[in-house]
Amino acid sequence: MRLRVLSSVSVAAVVAGAVVLSQGAANAADPPSPRDFPPAMVNGVAHDLGISQEQARKTLGEQAAARVVLDRLPEAIVRQAPGKWFDDQTGALTVAVTDQATADAVRAAGARPAFVGRSKSRLAALVAKVAALAANDVPGLNGYGVDEVRNDVLVRINATKKTAATEEFLRELRGTDGVRVEETDTSPVQQAGEVNPGDGWWPGSETACSVGVAVTDANGGKHFLTAGHCTNDANQAAYGQSGQQNRIGTGNVGGSRGVNGREGDMGVVAVTESGWTLSTAVNTWGQSAISVTGSKDAIVGETVCHSGNTAPNWECGRVTKLNHTMDYGSVVVEGLTVTTACSQGGDSGGVWLAGDKAIGLHEGAINGNSCPTGDNAVFQPLNEALAKWNLTLYSGGTTTGVTVTNPGN
Repeated sequence: MRLRVLSSVSVAAVVAGAVVLSQGAANAADPPSPRDFPPAMVNGVAHDLGISQEQARKTLGEQAAARVVLDRLPEAIVRQAPGKWFDDQTGALTVAVTDQATADAVRAAGARPAFVGRSKSRLAALVAKVAALAANDVPGLNGYGVDEVRNDVLVRINATKKTAATEEFLRELRGTDGVRVEETDTSPVQQAGEVNPGDGWWPGSETACSVGVAVTDANGGKHFLTAGHCTNDANQAAYGQSGQQNRIGTGNVGGSRGVNGREGDMGVVAVTESGWTLSTAVNTWGQSAISVTGSKDAIVGETVCHSGNTAPNWECGRVTKLNHTMDYGSVVVEGLTVTTACSQGGDSGGVWLAGDKAIGLHEGAINGNSCPTGDNAVFQPLNEALAKWNLTLYSGGTTTGVTVTNPGN
């Protein structure tokens, strides 16, 4: 049974306004000019990070250049690095290293090495230890994962929910070098939302979710990706309007196209009804739409934005952590990306962007529906969902049908 949406959402067209991208991560040889970034991305980054538009353009340009450097790094270094991140202070890609030879290779590729004390395998062993201790359902445990910048493992606890079992869990961790515990008074929530960058869709008679990205299968069939907790029910009708109106298709066909558990939080809706078309434009709510040119995986430190149908709809922040485990009480989800962005109930499934590349599907928030500074909104990496079901990002072309717009507009 799907977690219900925490706030009401506006009616919106689904696939017709969905985010769509070209297949592949578009590894350009040269970064784009700062003036080439979509205005919505520049405006969102400037507003939500509290910087000027010129500073936002500079940051986006430096991030794009860091991506080019990342593509030049030897694969073995990328695979074995304990961490890598975009440093907004230096404007450079930083790579964690444990030996001089690797540091020299990192410099040769144009990145900045940072010596750390724990290898990637050591960090993985620490995560495995925490996961083993957490297997017994620890009250108040919000989640855990590697902090690449600090070169340690972070464990989050809601202090208001601690019990004797929680204290025993913490006693087991105390004195473990490389494990850090942070306590808070909030718990994470999965936020039901849309299935498109900003536009809403409705699973059966339930409250709305958000459309993430439009995709096609090997036979050219039309679909969109969204949050898995929006597609928990197999073969559930999907609608583009509340009140079970304007049917789009069917979610989680056959019961094998929706995941909401340790593997991730991702699902597929088949677009089968006539009159629905796919689109490449991301709804940025009052600003010019962003045409997505590909997909990629997030880097710690880079600025990102997401679109959802809960005000203010278009929100930005920085990536702080990758591959984190979130414990929602009723379900544990692994492999999530953590950001400083705000989010609200009704955003789940909506697309996350870094520049004009799609990087994720909105999943939830560490601090519920509040929007404090620091870690908050989390998302499911997009490329994992594409690979799981062998789907291709829609890149334009002909699809028959009409666009269904928000009946409330």
